[in-house]
Amino acid sequence: MSRISSYGEYSKSLAQKSFLTINHLAAVGLAAWLMVAGGLRTASGWFGISLHPGDPARRILLTGCSVVYFGRVCITCFSFLKRRMGWPEAGIISIWVYVVHLGFALLGGTNTASIGVVTFVGFVLYTVGSYLNTASEYSRHLWKQQPENQGKLHTSGLFRYSMHINYFGDEVLFAGFAMITGSVWALLVPALMAVSFVGINIPMLDDYLKNRYGSEFVVYAKQTKRFFRTSTRNETRC
Repeated sequence: MSRISSYGEYSKSLAQKSFLTINHLAAVGLAAWLMVAGGLRTASGWFGISLHPGDPARRILLTGCSVVYFGRVCITCFSFLKRRMGWPEAGIISIWVYVVHLGFALLGGTNTASIGVVTFVGFVLYTVGSYLNTASEYSRHLWKQQPENQGKLHTSGLFRYSMHINYFGDEVLFAGFAMITGSVWALLVPALMAVSFVGINIPMLDDYLKNRYGSEFVVYAKQTKRFFRTSTRNETRC
């Protein structure tokens, strides 16, 4: 097997995944402390800045979204992710989760506006994105466990709509998460994620899949959009 980055290497990477999980838990804990445990007022005193708690419903909703996302990432990391996770990747993602959870906590936790239509739409997007990501990963996990599917490219289920439906789900999820904060600045998070997906993650993964599956992947790539499509008329069959 040709190795392209960590996509072609299989390892439990327990140390790296544990490191990431501990940092992720700390980030979610700090965000929860800021939004629902009076941390905003305490932080105001520590740093000499004005951080007044915003709408209670928004703060509770944001906290719940952070907790649910943490749980989903843990399941994906330890159950679905089979490839090696290197220390640089674990470190970068650890920094990213602090930026996301604490950034959303500060932007949304201090927003005094009452939740409304934008918040509701954001929650719907968060829910849909969570489903797309986790359901696609879970269905692929089950499919790969079948002996007859060993060494084959998974193109069925939600992956018939998009080559990278899990990434698309994350993009939708974080767009909704950002909308729940009620801050335009929070939209920088899904924007940066889109740039990372399109410019780094997807090209790297496509190179690995083409190298591993050859013509099977080439046919699949010709018939399926990278992120999303509405027609399944010419979908690739397993």
